[in-house]
Amino acid sequence: MPQTCDHLLLRAIRKERIERTPVWIMRQAGRYLPEYISLKNRAGGFIKMVKNPDIACEITMQPIKRFSLDCAIVFSDILVISDMFGIELSFEENKGPRFDKTIRSETDLKKIKRDYDVEDVNYVFDAISRIKSDLNNEKPLIGFIGSPWTVATYFIEGNSTKVFDIVKNMMRENKVLLQNILEEITSASIKYINQQIIAGIDVVMIFDTWGGLLNTNDFSDLSIKYVNKIRESLVNPTIPVIYYTREPQDKIEVLRNLNVDVIGIDSSVKIGEFRKALNDKFAIQGNLDKEILKLNEDQIFTAVDGVLSEYGCNTGHIFNLGTGITPDIQPEKVECLLNAVEQLSPQYNQR
Repeated sequence: MPQTCDHLLLRAIRKERIERTPVWIMRQAGRYLPEYISLKNRAGGFIKMVKNPDIACEITMQPIKRFSLDCAIVFSDILVISDMFGIELSFEENKGPRFDKTIRSETDLKKIKRDYDVEDVNYVFDAISRIKSDLNNEKPLIGFIGSPWTVATYFIEGNSTKVFDIVKNMMRENKVLLQNILEEITSASIKYINQQIIAGIDVVMIFDTWGGLLNTNDFSDLSIKYVNKIRESLVNPTIPVIYYTREPQDKIEVLRNLNVDVIGIDSSVKIGEFRKALNDKFAIQGNLDKEILKLNEDQIFTAVDGVLSEYGCNTGHIFNLGTGITPDIQPEKVECLLNAVEQLSPQYNQR
């Protein structure tokens, strides 16, 4: 039986010599695949799929069966942690997540469920067990959480706003309350991700989708501080951790203080410049613009070659998109992307 610890992805994270660059795609299990859409229509929507371990396993494995990806990622959502707070999550078609209650005051904070029982999200751990069995150690499995800051923006706003007026006002008017909310989310997140590790995930990923909202000082105090606290509390201190954020170009000094193995970035920065600015402290994940997947095969190959060349080092790179794949991407373009990485990356890894 293959040993997961020797897989290409994990060797790249450890910056060992690799024969080619490993590749996976954010949101690879989901909405661009016809088999996913068919299953979603039968299952009755996103939440029902996430909370059904058999379906979540099937969806996780769909892209693994279709493509030559280098890892699987659990089909779930960063916001299911709301179940541990007694906050009900729902998804509106074309609008995104909504909650039945918000946390906007000390009174709201006192009313939430505080024991943070991981049994409330047991469906995630059951799904992980099923996925690990199906993977049979042939490929590693990524489990994930949202950063406390990113999860807090949803708990405070109550939906997937694009303006964040309530959060920004709390930052100005009541930062102590905001920090108290972040502490509570951090405590729950530690319990949640540790149980994912116990269930069998091979890599932890922390999505800080809205880290780009923060200026440098607030980014350190309201985001990175809590990410590091989670890392320091992991039940397996050797498990690799990937941290992902957007628009990191003005946050290099703060990011140097991260206690993670990999930083994932969007397409707003050049991957090679970003790697060098961090003095090669981290492996880097990214960062092809997802819009490239709407182009023809030659253009995709050219763009992939550009990212590989720009990275400029023979290990420590995990190829990915800069953001999650969108529903308008044809699966054939994903196949083209993977072929491009497989064919083009060896020349850069052999230097």
